[in-house]
Amino acid sequence: MLNTNKATELRNEIDLMVQHISKELINEFGKSKEEAMEIIKESEVEESLVKDKLGFHESPYNWAISILTDQNDVEALQKHFYH
Repeated sequence: MLNTNKATELRNEIDLMVQHISKELINEFGKSKEEAMEIIKESEVEESLVKDKLGFHESPYNWAISILTDQNDVEALQKHFYH
C-alpha cells in the first residue's frame, strides 16, 4: 500500500509540474496549449523528473527555457527576451 501511495504522490507531483511548465510556455513564450504539451512530451520532462527528483527544485520558468533551448526554438526565445 505504501508503494502505491508513493507512486500516486509522485505522479501527482509530476502532473502538477507539467501543468506549471505548460503555463509558462503559454503565458511567457506564446505557445498554444497543444504546442506546449507536445514539446513537454518531446523533451521527456516526465521521465527526467522520475529519474532525478532534483528537477522539482527547478522553476517552471527555467524548465520552459531549457525545453525551448533543447527544441532549438530560437524564435520563441528571441521574442521573449528581445521584444
